[in-house]
Amino acid sequence: MTETPQTYREPGVKYRREPRTRLVTTVIDGVESTHEEGYYIDVPVPPRDWETAVQRALFVWAGILTVTAFIGTCAAVGGLFAEKLPKGAAYPLGLMFTGSWLGLLGLEWLDGRIDPERARPARVAGWVALVFCMGAVFVFYARAGLPWVGAAGACVDLFAKGFLHLLLSRGQVKLPRGVAAWVRHQEQRAAGRALLAGTIRRLNRYEAYQRAAGGPEYQAANAALNATQTPQLPTADTSGQAPEPSAPAPEPSAPAAPEAAPPVQPPAAPVQPPTPTPTPSAETSGQDPEPPAQQGEEPPTSTVLPMAPSIRQIVINAVADDHDISEEDLLERVREVHGDRPKLPETVARYRRQALKQKAG
Repeated sequence: MTETPQTYREPGVKYRREPRTRLVTTVIDGVESTHEEGYYIDVPVPPRDWETAVQRALFVWAGILTVTAFIGTCAAVGGLFAEKLPKGAAYPLGLMFTGSWLGLLGLEWLDGRIDPERARPARVAGWVALVFCMGAVFVFYARAGLPWVGAAGACVDLFAKGFLHLLLSRGQVKLPRGVAAWVRHQEQRAAGRALLAGTIRRLNRYEAYQRAAGGPEYQAANAALNATQTPQLPTADTSGQAPEPSAPAPEPSAPAAPEAAPPVQPPAAPVQPPTPTPTPSAETSGQDPEPPAQQGEEPPTSTVLPMAPSIRQIVINAVADDHDISEEDLLERVREVHGDRPKLPETVARYRRQALKQKAG
């Protein structure tokens, strides 16, 4: 090791010597040779960070208190439940008592960093869970004739929760009202986008599954919904009748609202309504026609779309028409109506065997 020349040292600063290595090149007769050489330097030592050291020690102590509370509460509450339950189920229940207020304390810390009001439900629930936990420990020792031991054991959870609460509250910063409102608004927007994206993704998967496996029922329902949602455009009047002169012309910028269809009422008896006969005076005088209710016309009815035959019905009809029809021709007939889908050849073959058995029987 070689010594480095001493540099300027700041008064009041501690230094320590640390070894370092460097590459040194030696040239003899034009031939270079490089090797490592060690040396020492003086490195300034930072001052002792007592705040960080104390904070770490406090977190270690909080962990010890929490583990002690877990063990003591699990033993007491597990022994209380062991009178009626097996020990394998009784002692894990004891962990739930301490774990409840510990989880609620963590939730309180997460919500309290932004808005203390939002953390109030978790804070209240945490103290309620602590009261139940302390009561269970006290009851266990009181039944054994040791009420003072029960009171001391119940305070372990109180000390652990109180110490953790004060330690976590030290790192919380109360944001101004405007900043807290902005943070809440951004969280709600992000959560809303995530929720909407998940909902659309789930609906798209369900829609894709229905298209693949819905069959003719899904196709008929989809066609009926599309026909219902499609607005009906007004048709041209070919009867030669003039519109009412009193009806004002619609504004160019505002679309005309569709006329509401009269309600359909079922007839009291299946009687065929008479066919309306137009009078010559109404056709030649140019007067407005009477409304449909006065002329005896039937109210408009909704159009029912025909449903495509099922795969089984197509196979039965094809086998009835041609007993020796090939598998390829039978599959082609089914694909013309329902399209191609997974396991379609197996389904068609099964229905063909059923149809042949029925025809043979």
